[in-house]
Amino acid sequence: GGRCSAVSSLGANLLKLHPCIEVNSGKMGVGKKYRGNMKDILVKYVKERLSVEGMKYDRTRAFVTHTCVDHQEYVDACVEAVKETGLFDAVYDTAAGATVTSHCGPNTLGVLFCTLE
Repeated sequence: GGRCSAVSSLGANLLKLHPCIEVNSGKMGVGKKYRGNMKDILVKYVKERLSVEGMKYDRTRAFVTHTCVDHQEYVDACVEAVKETGLFDAVYDTAAGATVTSHCGPNTLGVLFCTLE
């Protein structure tokens, strides 16, 4: 699944590269590329996404949304990292729907939240 060519996927796997897909103004694009152990990368990703200077978060809720994952402990680590920030009243572990799953492929994870501005 996903939108990555076989050659790109092979290269990324060999180098342990994990791209961050960002959605800005309704458009998807590749952001930062992380390298290394997946669990450590995911926690780093969460902390970076939630430490943007000047960002005003809607504290009501955040979601750690994922496609089918091989390691539930990765999702659990991300949920815990979001909770540790203290930015949100509630943090939910949610499964992505069919459209997101078909476009992103397995083992995809995102942190979703609303901002006030």
